[in-house]
Amino acid sequence: MLFRSKTGFIKRGGGFNQQINAIIPNELVVHKFVYYQAISPKFQDQIKENASATTLPILNKGRFEILEMRICPKTEQQRIVSEIESRLSVCDKIEESINTALKQAEALRQSILKKAFEGKLVAQDPNDEPAGKLLESIREERNNLKKLKVLKEKNTKTKKEKL
Repeated sequence: MLFRSKTGFIKRGGGFNQQINAIIPNELVVHKFVYYQAISPKFQDQIKENASATTLPILNKGRFEILEMRICPKTEQQRIVSEIESRLSVCDKIEESINTALKQAEALRQSILKKAFEGKLVAQDPNDEPAGKLLESIREERNNLKKLKVLKEKNTKTKKEKL
């Protein structure tokens, strides 16, 4: 079953329909603590396990109310939220570094290819024949192979006609 939960954090009053469940924190909880816990894999698994098995999984109010959410003292909640946000910030910086490195790698790749096709990637041997002359000899060789192929086809056709 494909199930994608949608969890959001609303910072002010809002409206919703009957298919949306809400957790309305009181003064004993840090709102972001509830949010991070609601998007955690453990809580999301609870949602999946309790959702109806229809085409569009639905978690009614009765089933939503039995989901477990851990609550600890408010100071510990604040510490946990700070730690989560600190680590997420590190993840964002790492992601930014990776994206920058990927862009640099692509630019380097393009630069290497450009130099390779310009003949500037390695030192050129003055004894090598010029590229134009090499291309001409390749063309001649191709033409000779085509002519040879045509001759072979004619010989094969002639032999079949004789039989």
